[in-house]
Amino acid sequence: MFALDVSGMGCGSCVSKITKAIQALDSQARVEVDRVAGKVKVESAESLEHIRAAIEDLGYPTQLSA
Repeated sequence: MFALDVSGMGCGSCVSKITKAIQALDSQARVEVDRVAGKVKVESAESLEHIRAAIEDLGYPTQLSA
């Protein structure tokens, strides 16, 4: 599992878009989104780079969370 800081998630629709984008890459991915904290945790067989690209393609900048 890895965690990302994701900027710009302001509503439930943002959470839904991000979750769907990740699960489009890996339908078995486990996604936990904390919109208020700006964190997305993902457990997936897909690579970190592909997950980040999917989120950033939606317009949400990402950074690997410490």
